[in-house]
Amino acid sequence: MSQPAGFEALHQLAGEAERMSRVLGAAADPEATYEGHDETETVHAVVDGDGVVVDFRLEHEWYDKVDPRRLGAAVLEAVNAAGVARLSTWAEKVADAQTSEPEAAPAPAPSPVPAGPFDINPSAEMIDQLLYLLHRVGTESEAEAKARAAAEQLRRKPIKGRSDGGHVTVAMDGKQLVEVQIETDTRWIGTANHLELVSELRSAFATAYENVAEATPRRRSNSAITELQALTADPQEFLTRLFGIRS
Repeated sequence: MSQPAGFEALHQLAGEAERMSRVLGAAADPEATYEGHDETETVHAVVDGDGVVVDFRLEHEWYDKVDPRRLGAAVLEAVNAAGVARLSTWAEKVADAQTSEPEAAPAPAPSPVPAGPFDINPSAEMIDQLLYLLHRVGTESEAEAKARAAAEQLRRKPIKGRSDGGHVTVAMDGKQLVEVQIETDTRWIGTANHLELVSELRSAFATAYENVAEATPRRRSNSAITELQALTADPQEFLTRLFGIRS
């Protein structure tokens, strides 16, 4: 059966989406970690492939290079540097993956359009399902918009996490680190060694991430958007089910 020329564009779009998915998949490395440090190279932070802080390293004689009152700022600087290293490495891998991608085969000539009427017989069941989901999407989106508007009336406050020892507090805006507070008004900072500081930092970040996860609203698994995404996840299969057309 011949198909209208418009469907060629849909097939090409699906092919490009598949190619970009391969490129991004080739650049992804779930096991990779990235390190950054402050300008004095005293504080070292490590993030994973998602940008989550997973570890710290502090020079043994850190107090010779960093004023204790600036240690929190140095931690923030190191974390940001690790994030930059992650993005830079990812961008390089994407560029390399695109370069190594095989050249796409020439696009096939458009199928001739039949002289007579073209009967594609769309599935009534699929159309009813799409209309139902689209109606639900509109209803749910309206409710979500009202909820967001109400939330925006309240001043957004950073979510904090405190270390088990209580000496380090981390503030985050979503998953973005905004502040690191390290206790300096007691004797603790003068007696704690670099390993104790690292332990406090790890603890504070772990607590902050847990609090962020608990505060993040989760979309219902049975939302219309989720169902619509699942229905159209494979464009080729979606077209086949809707119009009964095979490529």
